[in-house]
Amino acid sequence: MAELTAHRWPPIVRVISILMIGEALTFLLASLLHLGIPILPGFSQPRIIPAMIIEGLCWLFLAISLYAMFTHKTWTWRITVAAHVFASLGVLLGIYATNGGIRDEANFIYHRVILGVLVVTLALLATPGARTTLGHRRA
Repeated sequence: MAELTAHRWPPIVRVISILMIGEALTFLLASLLHLGIPILPGFSQPRIIPAMIIEGLCWLFLAISLYAMFTHKTWTWRITVAAHVFASLGVLLGIYATNGGIRDEANFIYHRVILGVLVVTLALLATPGARTTLGHRRA
């Protein structure tokens, strides 16, 4: 894999990195909210430990992916795809868990928007430019 700095990455990888930073930040904030820590005045979520754990793991896996990306690890592509699959499954579980309960509009919107962003990022990761730059090797 060629040593590239962030400003020399192909545009597709720059877009992926920006999306991933946003994804990671939202999962971190959602995890803190479900731990009972208010982030914004007047905006809170109920304390839901299972949601906090899953969102925290999504944040952790995406943060590890970002570390791999910015330090040019050979395993970047694999861990990034795995993190996005895990996060997508976590969001689908969140959608399922909140479907029968009390309708919270913020949760309803967040789950669907972040799922869309995760799927778009997965699609971008499947492009030849992203696969090559991020170290995907065919067996």
